Amino acid sequence: MPHSPAFVSCSKRLLFSPVTSADFAELLAVYNSNPDYMECAFGKRVVTVREVEADHLENLALEDSYSMALRESANGNIIGIAQFILCNPRDKQPWLGLIMLHSDCQGKGYAKEFLDCLIQWYREHGYTSLHLAVLAKNSKVVPFYEKYGFTAYEEREHATLGRVICMAYAF
Repeated sequence: MPHSPAFVSCSKRLLFSPVTSADFAELLAVYNSNPDYMECAFGKRVVTVREVEADHLENLALEDSYSMALRESANGNIIGIAQFILCNPRDKQPWLGLIMLHSDCQGKGYAKEFLDCLIQWYREHGYTSLHLAVLAKNSKVVPFYEKYGFTAYEEREHATLGRVICMAYAF
């Protein structure tokens, strides 16, 4: 199995590190600061540390997947998580599975800063697009991705999550 390339370690205001079990308690606060998303994704407004761990392990079960803690450079505190994959087995495209920031850190440009790094990293490794899916129940994030340059290309029904909006960004 080829080794996945290392992701960049930082941006201007953020540090990126692979999620470890030591991060789950801090990530629980990130997850539970987003009760509307938790309800969309997990069917309840508050999740447990075991569910954070299970989400992490489910993502890493895919070959060439990444689960990164997003930390503020100034203090090293975890403020978010990002999950992405080099080649989705379903369509052979690179996919962003999740960017989630603690609710206190939203609206400060951190998601855009991470996305800038992610797209540049994909570009440097020969990719020409990035795909993602937004839960229709969580459609308030669609304008963020549209403003960034993603376009919707398909809507599909997921057995447990409901309707999802698939988007792509060509670079």
